[in-house]
Amino acid sequence: MARLGICKYLLSLAVVLFVSVHIARAQCSEETIKQMEAIFIQNFTQNEAMAPMCLHSAFHDCWNGCNGALFLPEEIDRPENAGLPPLKPLLMPFTSQFPCISIADLINSCAVTALKFLGGPSVPVYYGRLDRGVPDPPGLIPEPTMSLSALIGAFNAIGFTKENVVTLSGAHSVGVCHGIPMCPGHNNTFGNHYYKELIEGDFEGKLHTDIELLEDNTMRSLVQQYANDQQQFFNDFSEVFGKYISRIHCNQTSTGPCPLDDIGVPTSAAPSPQSAVPSFSEPSFGPPSGPSFPTFDGEPSAPSSFSPFGSSSGPEFFPI
Repeated sequence: MARLGICKYLLSLAVVLFVSVHIARAQCSEETIKQMEAIFIQNFTQNEAMAPMCLHSAFHDCWNGCNGALFLPEEIDRPENAGLPPLKPLLMPFTSQFPCISIADLINSCAVTALKFLGGPSVPVYYGRLDRGVPDPPGLIPEPTMSLSALIGAFNAIGFTKENVVTLSGAHSVGVCHGIPMCPGHNNTFGNHYYKELIEGDFEGKLHTDIELLEDNTMRSLVQQYANDQQQFFNDFSEVFGKYISRIHCNQTSTGPCPLDDIGVPTSAAPSPQSAVPSFSEPSFGPPSGPSFPTFDGEPSAPSSFSPFGSSSGPEFFPI
């Protein structure tokens, strides 16, 4: 009986430690977040390829629920993530400088800071994502060669409409997507030029699905609206992209696309370790809700001396 009691105690302690570790990684202060964003901006200024990579990385990491799996060795080198491997050594040093941040939160914080840096809209960031620690199943990310109907079906499966597909496709205004330079000539500025080029028949640097947006009357109408009104595009993109990167609750158990129903509802403050520790009989390993902090809009806090720019390698990623 004594041995059984000790075993129960050790198991209970393991549960407490497991939950506490995950919560600790979701409690960055607002000051810390602003400092991290300031370093992002510093690095975007020095490396023009980094900001677009950050934005596109969130699309890839969040398809199955934002879970940090993108930077696992088994996942980052997949063909579906072409163009993103150089981002890993640039971002991973942040996990040493800011141990409160999870990989999943780091990717999304970088993405929304990059979006604003590139001239796009602000998107609220909610913190509290957990790193899954195992790669997502291969083949979930939509292929650049798929048909528009297949792409719409893929987005429908995770709770997004075909109109949302038009909106999110606006991210193709910057950087490289699936190894293809998007909108050559001005692909370091986020804006509605992507839609203008489609309407004008300029298909250079466009995916097959981009061009097919014009073949559906409803989608073409929205393309035209965005081409005429950048603010409407920005408003819609902020809302839809914000929903996309907020799908966090299924990332510990899901083996397929994370549906929109699993959007986390953040609270105004992170739970304390004491209040969040489950009882031994009913352990709960779900992601804690974290505090919400707005994206960086004002003058950045003075950055620390740490700068991952130019780093050839970051610390090895050990999933939690």
